[in-house]
Amino acid sequence: MTKEEALATLVAEIRACRRCPLWEEACQAVPGEGDPDAKIFFVGEAPGRQEDLTGRPFVGRSGRLVDLLLSGIGLTRDEVFIGNLVKHRPPGNRCPNPGEIHACTPYLDRQIGVIEPTFLVTLGRVSANYLFSWVDMKVEKLGDIRGRAYPLERDGRKMTVLPMYHPASALRNPLHRAVMEQDFDTLGRLIDESKI
Repeated sequence: MTKEEALATLVAEIRACRRCPLWEEACQAVPGEGDPDAKIFFVGEAPGRQEDLTGRPFVGRSGRLVDLLLSGIGLTRDEVFIGNLVKHRPPGNRCPNPGEIHACTPYLDRQIGVIEPTFLVTLGRVSANYLFSWVDMKVEKLGDIRGRAYPLERDGRKMTVLPMYHPASALRNPLHRAVMEQDFDTLGRLIDESKI
């Protein structure tokens, strides 16, 4: 099975998913999208309103900021993969709860396994906490760890995790916006150093 076929199978499973109650109030699932061979995988927390309406990740104001920051390091959305921990929008844009994350992250794990990215960029504390749970690390304050590269190995695959603020936070807080711009510069430097 090719990567494209494996991801298409996952999309079908995600669209039919009833593992947690989130699907009941959502318009549709947001499986994630991008290059099946992407070396950079952005992991958000959950779909927002625009994502729920379109079925695509990061298409609202946050997505436009991500697109802008990607262009600043010479990349486009088509060259990366973008997804979320949970694939249906939580009511009222609240953070996903532990049960919802537990029910949904097997899909994310499988996406990561198929794509085999070099870099996992977490957008927000919730997604950082999930990926760092793989190595029994808990994130209390994202500001304490953001912008630094953390080596991670799972199932024999070596990856680098780069935690960042969520773009919604950067849109509300000019300081977070400046920091996020710095963190994208760091990502660009890491990509150059890794020669991917």
